[in-house]
Amino acid sequence: MNDLKTFAKTDHNRYQARMKRVTIKDVAREAGVSYSAVSRAFTEGASIAPETRARIEAAAKALNYRPSLLARGLVQSRSNIVTLVCGSMADPFDALFMEALAGAMAQVGKRLMLVPASVYADDGSALLQALDDQADAAVVSAGTVSLETAELCVHAGLPVVLAGRVLDQDGIDSVVAENADGGRQAADLFLRTGCLRPAYLGQARETFSDRERGDGFCDAVRSGGQVAQRHRLDGADDAAIYQTALRILSAPDAPDAVFCATDRIAIGVIEAARALGLAIPSALSVIGFNNIPAAARRSFGLTTVDYPVDRVVTEIMMLLDRRLGEPAVRASTRRIPVGLVVRDTTRRVDA
Repeated sequence: MNDLKTFAKTDHNRYQARMKRVTIKDVAREAGVSYSAVSRAFTEGASIAPETRARIEAAAKALNYRPSLLARGLVQSRSNIVTLVCGSMADPFDALFMEALAGAMAQVGKRLMLVPASVYADDGSALLQALDDQADAAVVSAGTVSLETAELCVHAGLPVVLAGRVLDQDGIDSVVAENADGGRQAADLFLRTGCLRPAYLGQARETFSDRERGDGFCDAVRSGGQVAQRHRLDGADDAAIYQTALRILSAPDAPDAVFCATDRIAIGVIEAARALGLAIPSALSVIGFNNIPAAARRSFGLTTVDYPVDRVVTEIMMLLDRRLGEPAVRASTRRIPVGLVVRDTTRRVDA
């Protein structure tokens, strides 16, 4: 009886192994190469050493791997799946964006598949997952995208839209805020309301948008005859935001005005200021970026730069439709205008 159970269990495991879908990651692990090397091996015209290609093909054969890249070229059918390469969703704006994008996709009969970039190495492999999933397109709203990975996706016929950054690459479209202008508007309000020690507080890991917002702010402050402090978070979670704000606001040269890369950071600065007994806005002015719903709550009344998420999603949908209809069309970057929403965390202009 025990032998029969053992046989049945072994046979079941073999069946599961046969049924398990082999992905590009499995082939890369078997061949001892990177994910992008596997993609190059199955991309016509891509540059790859003959011995590396042979090793990858042997690994693929051993694992019975059928590359989605090849299937896309032979079948040319639509899966009605769009992959969203996203971050941790810790920032409320990211969650709003995902919900709005999923709704827009559903309206045109497409499904949104989430691929969290946080579980992948920072080598573009999260984007390459869209090829394994045979997605019609990919939207990237987190992490970095290497030029090599972008080129492979374009060569494979996978439309890619970057949300929040720009990559100078044919076939890669982008939707991004007028970040520098938002920074300039924040600086202008601080200067016009008599702030003397303005500062910018960016994210722990600088992103494309983060850098543009900080540059726009600091340049405008410099044009106004002052020098802006520039700080970065000590970590990515809410506790790190709070502790970083406490440190900055307790320093001998503490700022009297802080422009933050996001509303989430700005709310942490407000909470730290209250813990230190700093009056807002008389002792400290605060401006955020994004205009999430929490910014309008009476408990915060946050002055912020409005970045309309519905407009972002509309532009992404238009770019995807355009790219799917005309794969060879030139890359396009859509800049979304932003504007200040003045509430209670900044002084009055006539103060």
